[in-house]
Amino acid sequence: MSTIESSPATSSRDTRSTLFGLGLLLVVVIYCFGNVFVALWSDHWNDPQYSHGYLVPLLAAVLLWMRWDSSVLQPFQDVATSHRWWGLGLLMLGLSLRLLATHFGMEVPDMFALIPCLAGILLLAGGWRLFVWAGPVVVFLAFMFPLPWRVARLLLNPLQKLATAGSTYLLQAAGYGALREGNVIHIAGVPMEVIDACSGLRMLTVFLALCGAVALIIERPLWERALVFLSAVPIALAVNIVRITATGMAHYHIGGPWIKHVFHDQAGLFMMPVAIVLLFLEITVLNHLFVDESERASADPVVPGRRLQGSRRAREENIGYRVVTTRR
Repeated sequence: MSTIESSPATSSRDTRSTLFGLGLLLVVVIYCFGNVFVALWSDHWNDPQYSHGYLVPLLAAVLLWMRWDSSVLQPFQDVATSHRWWGLGLLMLGLSLRLLATHFGMEVPDMFALIPCLAGILLLAGGWRLFVWAGPVVVFLAFMFPLPWRVARLLLNPLQKLATAGSTYLLQAAGYGALREGNVIHIAGVPMEVIDACSGLRMLTVFLALCGAVALIIERPLWERALVFLSAVPIALAVNIVRITATGMAHYHIGGPWIKHVFHDQAGLFMMPVAIVLLFLEITVLNHLFVDESERASADPVVPGRRLQGSRRAREENIGYRVVTTRR
């Protein structure tokens, strides 16, 4: 009785069949969610609050390329049955959410239903390996959707108050006679209102997406990746407070109607580079504070006799007995 081993050509053919099945399922799902992409393109991505939505799918493709590992493509017939059931469950969850959102006229939940559908397809076509590779990037696609209106309003008011209070405190600490009244900062008798656009919600949304992308590609422990992602909140808030403070200083020293255009509108363009520099400094500090065990082992000096002792012990364990030496 002879056994037939799978040749490289057969393995390559199985991989191509997996890719074909995955691509076919993705095309069907994207076609079913066609109205969602039309709404994003025509309505939401033209809004300055979510103008970064164009870049999210492109950045997701770059993340998949940077995270690529050929071992994730296992033959379709090797996918565990339990993985397929989980994938079918996620797919049904996404479709059910889409039906409910369509029935009740909820646009944003209808958009977010795409995420579990894509995750279910990954498990159906490629199993757990493919899901681990591409699943985080699928979740990252949620940044291309707008926030629900209630969630946006729930975040907007606290962000406005925090930006106003922080800017007032910095102005007072710098020696300026600033007084806060609601969301208005009175400086040198001139009121400066912190409107909705100054709340920093847009900056927070964009920078969360950027920190999420960085957390997916850095090779650090999970808790450090989570810390990098969550640090987007204080960094974005701090940069926005600095921008409002600089605008108040310009009002005090220069004044004029063009201050709003230069220090308010154009200064927003410099917020992201400053935030990126702060994020880079944070990652640098983490790299110096916490060192992986593998890096620490490679950096340890070699003590004479230690390597010989380790190799002898390894040989003894592999052989299955320990050499007993007698003292004469």
